[in-house]
Amino acid sequence: MNKKRIFISAGEPSGDLHAARLMAEIKKIYPEIEFVGLGGNRMEAEGLRSIIPISDLSVVGFWEVAKKYRFFKEVLNKCSEIISSGDIDLFIPIDYPGFNMRLAANAKKAKVPVVYYIAPQLWAWGKDRAKKLARVCDRLLVLFPFEEEYFSSFGINTTFVGHPLLDNSMFDEVDPADKKNIIAFLPGSRIQEIKRHGRLIRETAILVEKELPEFEICIARPESVDISLYKNICPDESGWNLMSDSIELMKLSRAGLVKTGTSTLEAALCLMPYSMFYHASALTYFMGKKLINLEYISLANILMKEFVVKEFVQRDARPENISSEIVKLAVDGDYANNQILKFKKIREILGKKGASENAAKICTKDYLL
Repeated sequence: MNKKRIFISAGEPSGDLHAARLMAEIKKIYPEIEFVGLGGNRMEAEGLRSIIPISDLSVVGFWEVAKKYRFFKEVLNKCSEIISSGDIDLFIPIDYPGFNMRLAANAKKAKVPVVYYIAPQLWAWGKDRAKKLARVCDRLLVLFPFEEEYFSSFGINTTFVGHPLLDNSMFDEVDPADKKNIIAFLPGSRIQEIKRHGRLIRETAILVEKELPEFEICIARPESVDISLYKNICPDESGWNLMSDSIELMKLSRAGLVKTGTSTLEAALCLMPYSMFYHASALTYFMGKKLINLEYISLANILMKEFVVKEFVQRDARPENISSEIVKLAVDGDYANNQILKFKKIREILGKKGASENAAKICTKDYLL
């Protein structure tokens, strides 16, 4: 058997995590496989030869991306050259559609099979991009059951493999009885987000602390992010705590505030009552509002097709609004339990464990072996 090489590309921390699990499963089937591409520490630990640090790619917002256009163009060209070299057997893009869909188009031109893992949320952004995706990928592996029908309607060979979060054993034992008097704040994992959300988190936490003096304020901080960035959120005199293990934090917390994204689904799996917030630059919000075709933003609400959690977006994301909701979740047992019951239904919707293994089998047996 000739040694095979996979180009795999993830542009943000959640993609790095899911891609690393996929790589680990692929290696079980094909131990001699080689990985090259874009990723973070977790993917590198699984053997990835990364072209650039993932932190350089992790940018949110139209204006923020536009400012780095030349950089992204250079990275795209470099990746395309590697894929077109004749030495790559399979390209696996992980979400990150603005970059990965362009790279997938170049892979198709080079006749390299494209198995897209973790579908871009094009059901939110409109049908035009879904049509483009149909032209650039050979197989699409999706995480939510409704995505299989949606993408298949565009002629894309789509398979629901399950959600890789369920492969994390930390979600196996979650008991609301284990909750402590802790309020969790998750401002995001990107440097840009932490800077932007610092003041909102700090002022909200101050109001919550006044109402709930017996509760501990705890803020999630990824180990990859320099602690100095949290000075604007968690000043030394506050007495608040920083915690690197966000999953453990959410499992222990009575209530919390979570920035929109994968963490909102993690919070639901941790059975932590929470409210969601989103605050972007004025340009990013304006452009997104014109493009997004969804009634809900939080994944919990999207999956349940109702407002399970409150969403505080842009101007509504004010400390007095958010703190009032968090306090209610922390002290009103019936109100919090209503969320928890819905979160349990979400876990049922996501199916069983094995997403990473299922995806690895498709990548190897259908496109490599």
